[in-house]
Amino acid sequence: MKARATLRLVRLGAETFGWVALASAHQKLVPETQRTAVFQRWMKRWASSLVHAMGGQVSLAPGSVIPPQTRPRLIVSNHRSPFDIGVLLAMFGGHPLSRADLATWPVIGMAATRAGTIFVDRSSGASGANAVRQIRTRLKEGSSILVFPEGGTFAGDEVRPFKAGAFAALRGIEVEIVPVGLAYDPGSEFTDDTFVGYVMRVASRRRTRCAVSIGAPRLAHGKPQQLAAALQQEVQALVQDARTCWEGIDP
Repeated sequence: MKARATLRLVRLGAETFGWVALASAHQKLVPETQRTAVFQRWMKRWASSLVHAMGGQVSLAPGSVIPPQTRPRLIVSNHRSPFDIGVLLAMFGGHPLSRADLATWPVIGMAATRAGTIFVDRSSGASGANAVRQIRTRLKEGSSILVFPEGGTFAGDEVRPFKAGAFAALRGIEVEIVPVGLAYDPGSEFTDDTFVGYVMRVASRRRTRCAVSIGAPRLAHGKPQQLAAALQQEVQALVQDARTCWEGIDP
């Protein structure tokens, strides 16, 4: 198991540096107006390779489809693992809202920064306000933003109450919200481990399964607190739907 983890981590590092280098080289070959789109295409490939390099097995729940982007959008999901970011980036692209210390994590921190991650220290009101401003700026530019409004990672399928901060960024912008529910094999969650300990534990597993259930996109209407409450319930139902993918199947 240790050998498996070591090989996967070596592959993860090599592929991350490789994808970033290729994306940067490609960007230099196109006009400046196309560079963001070019990097987004490469980033989606990198995110998919990251998940697979770590033994991830991702399945879409029956009936779920990845909707094409037609306007700025907010992807809203429950949060269980750093895997979540890779899974959702591979499907949707965009820019994640993530904990501030992610920027310091080995390899992943470099890639996250290069991908335009919005970092937030949830213990700092100033950091939170700055994150809201960044979300508004990116949405006005037409981007997708990935948010995990529970405010942390948790074990199990219970979706904790959503914080309203990210939804305050939507005022006055025509934004499409896409709710997503994620369900993992038990024991895949990032809770009490250090980052290094978690990565070693997950990389040692034969596989880590993640089922994804995607809800219907809808326009963002209503006050932030109302949106937070309604989407928490919707994501909870999607998590239960995703969970059915693994019922009766040995992990």
